[in-house]
Parts: sequence; C-alpha cells; structure tokens
Amino acid sequence: MKKIMLGLCLAALVLPLFADDALVMPSHVIRTYLVGVYANIAKAYDNDGKKQDLPNGIDSIKVFNLGAAVEYGVNDWVTGAVQWVPGYNISSKIDGTGMDKATLADSADLFVGAKLQIVGPKAPVQNDSVRLAFAPGIKIPLSKPDYEKEAENAGKGDNFLIQSADKHLFGIGGRGFFDYVVNEMVFLNLYTQLIYYPASIKAVDYSLTGYKTVAGYRAGYHDASYDPSFKLGYDFTLEFEPHFNKMLNDSIEFEAGLPFTYTASPALSVSDDTYDVYADQNPSHLLTMGPNVSLFFQKTFIPLELELGYTFPLLGKNDNASNLLLLELKAYAKL
Repeated sequence: MKKIMLGLCLAALVLPLFADDALVMPSHVIRTYLVGVYANIAKAYDNDGKKQDLPNGIDSIKVFNLGAAVEYGVNDWVTGAVQWVPGYNISSKIDGTGMDKATLADSADLFVGAKLQIVGPKAPVQNDSVRLAFAPGIKIPLSKPDYEKEAENAGKGDNFLIQSADKHLFGIGGRGFFDYVVNEMVFLNLYTQLIYYPASIKAVDYSLTGYKTVAGYRAGYHDASYDPSFKLGYDFTLEFEPHFNKMLNDSIEFEAGLPFTYTASPALSVSDDTYDVYADQNPSHLLTMGPNVSLFFQKTFIPLELELGYTFPLLGKNDNASNLLLLELKAYAKL
C-alpha cells in the first residue's frame, strides 16, 4: 500500500488553482501571464490530519513549475480565458533512497473558459459595491505519459517520470466570484471552483507505481485481463481573500492580498477490487494561507504587473504539506 501512496504524495505538487476576483478585463484589453512556482515538500498529512514524513524513504520533493495564461475582454462584462497554470514541471528533485533518476517533468492540463460578470459597475445588473461573476469552463488534458516506456527507462538507469503532473482527464465545471467593496482601497473576495471528471483513468496511466503494481500482479497471478481503473470524481476549491490596493503615485499601484484557500477531493471510486491496492485511498483536503503583494506599473510602454506570493499549509488530510513560492508577471495591451 505504501508504494501506491507515493502517487498521492507526488500528485498536485503545485496548486491546480488560478484564483481570481470578480473583476473582468476592460473591453478589448488583453492580459498575458507568466507564472513561476517553486514547491518544496518535506511532510504530508495522514488520514488523521497529522504531519508525517513522506513515504518510501523520500526526504523531500522540490519542483519548479512554469505556466502561462491569456485573458481577453470581449466586452465590459465578459472575459475569455485560456489558463495553463500550473504549467510544466521544468525541473524537479526527489531526495530519497533510489530516487536520484526519478523526475516529475510533465505538463499540467489546460483550463478554457469565460468569466461573465452579472453584477458590477458595467454589468447587466449595475452595482458599485457588489460584484458577482461566473465562469463556466472545461479542463483539457494535454498529455498522457507512457508508463511502460518510463518503466523501461527506470530499468536501464535513465531518468524516468514517476508521477503525472495532473489528472490528464477531461473535466467540466466552473468558477464563482463574489466581491464586496468596502471602500476604494479594500474589497473582500469569495471564490469557488468545481471541476468534475466524468471519465475513469486506468491505473497503468496514472503513475509509474500504478503501472508496476498492475504489471506485477499480472505476472505473479498470470491474469492478463486485470486492468483496474478508477474515477477521480472532482476537485473543489473555496477561497476567501481580503484585498488591499492603493495608488502610490499617478502611475504605480500597490496591491496586497491574504487568501485562505480550502481544496478537497473525494475518495477514489475503484472499478475492480480484486486486488485492493487502491481501495484505501481516502478523501483529501487542505487549507492554506498565501500572502501576496504586487506592483502595477500602469504608464510604462507595456503596462506590467509583478506579483510575489508565498503559500503554506495550515491543516490537511491525505495531502501534501507543500510550501510554494510564486512569482507572476502580467502584461497588458489594448487591441
């Protein structure tokens, strides 16, 4: 069971989250993002919510992920978005016995959607102190690792992918945004996201440990038909963030936020319990806090916004106690 738990330990190394407020882009304005996240994991929460050492003799996991996004203001209350955040794990290091060749170099999936501001200053229901927006969207899988090949690489002593960076399943769902404007410098934001995965994923496609477990079972029991799969269900996110912004002069705006983010996923639904290696995968949840600050240079040749943030865990269950350092660059243009 412990070696399959490695799959949970390595999954979701960076938050599969691109939280936002209920603001939308001005009409015909495009905003591009470049997002770098450094993740450091040395502990994980167990089924009782206690921090424990990582399984399988792993001391720590370090990952650098680089992602990107594009948003475009269709009009003053509708924004279209393509978001690849988290993006690709361009470097990783797993400190532990026998893990010197293991990598996490894989791509996360793509979110495509549109944010519709229903209540707001220029929305269909106009209001200056309350903003309400919804963003239906889909999650598009970008890659599907071949773990048979990765097992061959491991056997030859080459670098090998041990865990996918994302679920690599089609997902459908949406996001909700609510802002209450206290005054011109402060607003409170409530954000939620639900992504549902209708299809199942085979164990051999989920991770190298899953592939090796199934292959070993087939070899040991001579059951070539054994091919278990499971449903991952959904990803749920709820976030509350007090947000502060102030113009430092006529061209530079300072912003700061203190989001508290709760994420949760259900227990796996296993298709075949003949071999119960996946049967004990329990629901997971995590609560984090992520203070951030940013500067928005509004009158440069290309308006730029630079954000720095740090996220750390407060409590959790069956999830990683991840510490994340985020650096985000946004550029704006009028089309």
